[in-house]
Amino acid sequence: MRQSGTEERSESKSMADFVISSPLVKSFLAGSLSGTCSTLLFQPLDLLKTRLQQPHVHGETSRVGMLKHVAYVVKNERVFGLWKGTVPSIVRCVPGVGLYFCTLHFLKTSLHLDNPSSSEAMFLGASARAISGVVLLPVTVIKTRFESEVYHYRTMSEATRDIYRTSGLRGLYSGLVPTLVRDAPYSGIYLVFYVQAKRFVPESVKEGTHLVAANFTCG
Repeated sequence: MRQSGTEERSESKSMADFVISSPLVKSFLAGSLSGTCSTLLFQPLDLLKTRLQQPHVHGETSRVGMLKHVAYVVKNERVFGLWKGTVPSIVRCVPGVGLYFCTLHFLKTSLHLDNPSSSEAMFLGASARAISGVVLLPVTVIKTRFESEVYHYRTMSEATRDIYRTSGLRGLYSGLVPTLVRDAPYSGIYLVFYVQAKRFVPESVKEGTHLVAANFTCG
């Protein structure tokens, strides 16, 4: 038993050392954690956006403002109805954001762009977002349908089977081009502003206790 416990501690230490020593793994885990927090916090807004973009679902409620739509959802689906679609969102965002940061780090190190110019930052951000967007698009399609009131899916697997049965593999990648045209430039521009903003941050702040606040402000 003692030997087994020692082996378990040794394996845990080896795993921790691997995570600490691997920048790609740290980038993925950091992105995944931030994706989880932002998803749980902003899922109600994502749900409302999806519902409000479907004017054919409710004749009257679709024409009212966001606050009245919140009241409608709470009345008919209770408070937790605002978090409908959280599971698909987490399935998309956790690996999605993690993959984005992991890809971004890989591209920066592979191309030796630790201090990228504006054009290089644009390329890095757009490329990383395009790669993660293509990989995670099927989950995005499922998430959007899951939040919608047009489709009454109970589980993600049911939604996946229905999409594949009616539209095939193509259905899981519907909207690929518009998604890339929207998201890739946005991520590129965002990274440009982030990189440029960080250059105005004093070195004393970067090395001090206000580093998190500085990064948050730049982002």
